[in-house]
Amino acid sequence: MKRRLRFTRLVAICTVSLIILFQIYWVYNNFKVSQHNFITSARYALQKSISAYQLRQSELPTSLKYKDPTLTFFLRTIPNRDSIAFDTPAVIKPFHAEFLTVKIDEYNISEVNAIMGRLISQQFRRPINLDSLGVLYKQELSRENIAVSFKLMLLDSTTVLSQDEISVPIKFHRSPVVIVKAIPEHLSAMLWKQNILPAVISLVLILLSAGSLFFMGSMMLRQMRLNNFKDDFINNITHELRTPLTILKSSIDALKSFGASSDPDRLERYLSINLNIIKKLDKDIDRILEISKYEHGILYTQLTTVNLRELAVEVAGRFDLHAPDTIVIFNPLHNDVVSTDRFIIDTILSNLIDNAIKYSQGNVCINISFPPIANGWKLQIQDNGKGIDPFHLPFIFDKFYRVHSQNVHEVKGYGLGLSYVKLLVTALNGQIFVTSQINKGTIFTIQFHNE
Repeated sequence: MKRRLRFTRLVAICTVSLIILFQIYWVYNNFKVSQHNFITSARYALQKSISAYQLRQSELPTSLKYKDPTLTFFLRTIPNRDSIAFDTPAVIKPFHAEFLTVKIDEYNISEVNAIMGRLISQQFRRPINLDSLGVLYKQELSRENIAVSFKLMLLDSTTVLSQDEISVPIKFHRSPVVIVKAIPEHLSAMLWKQNILPAVISLVLILLSAGSLFFMGSMMLRQMRLNNFKDDFINNITHELRTPLTILKSSIDALKSFGASSDPDRLERYLSINLNIIKKLDKDIDRILEISKYEHGILYTQLTTVNLRELAVEVAGRFDLHAPDTIVIFNPLHNDVVSTDRFIIDTILSNLIDNAIKYSQGNVCINISFPPIANGWKLQIQDNGKGIDPFHLPFIFDKFYRVHSQNVHEVKGYGLGLSYVKLLVTALNGQIFVTSQINKGTIFTIQFHNE
């Protein structure tokens, strides 16, 4: 079982790790894709703004402004100047020139204007005004839904730029290339803002996955603990039932085979032993049945007037044979009488005192007190026993749970006592707390508030 648990835990850890790595990669990949798309859009907007700027700075041909725009090209044929061709007069072509007029349709007029503006600007190399270009660039960015401020700067052609930079080269006729570079401000913040929703979704998925696996692991551990409780309970109840059954069998054999039935004294003694054992078994069965009823909400309380000190003295008197002069009762309440269920308080006291005696070391001393609290009263039972390890304290009220010792049968019982006590306390709308120190003792505190 432990090997399977370790394997399951390893699989769970690997699964969570892979989920976290995948989600981190997914968020990082989304960030890089957003960055690439942003750079592409910003570079395209810069190219369009430069074209618009060049168009504004250039005087376009008048024919492009007509209702039916046209563009006239001058075509010139240069004679062949090859050295061999001079010796072959027939090969030499005469000089030829002509004008070719092309009609521009309305779908291509904007592209033709941009090309002509770029060609004219490159031909005359007019200086670039970054302020005017910046206004156009801002307009293009707005059309691309990019709300980031940029700073423009001019660089020469010798500048080495990376692919992640936003830059566009401008060529001039017989002049060095000029590079316009756009530097975004607060780019990372904007990109993270765009990707915050996927990141949050990824984080939620990670938390849900980790939480589910953690919950599954805790349920497996709880199931293992319950299985251990079940095994211990079966072992304990087998031991607890076998002992009285063995005594009953021995006494019946004595009555049947050894003539004990003819001796009135021996007969009375054996019958008394058998009757006490049967009463104990009947009481144990009733306790198990009552726990089952309480767990299903079948619980009836009978509130009566109870004198706490008298009840504590009565319960303590039952243990004088087992541990005489070990129980001290201290009652600082101004009024000993409270309204509660006498049977339930009797059962709670009996179980806690019985536990204190069973788990004691040598001479046991038990203090029972009823400290006053606001709007209610408190029952406190303190012993000087061997104490309970802090590891076990959260589980001692679980059904069938027993603190393991070297000998599992060293202390008799089914592991139902404290679970039964908590059910009874809850039935009276009370609260139970426990504090303990190893080799110093344990204190059970129960609080009841007046309704």
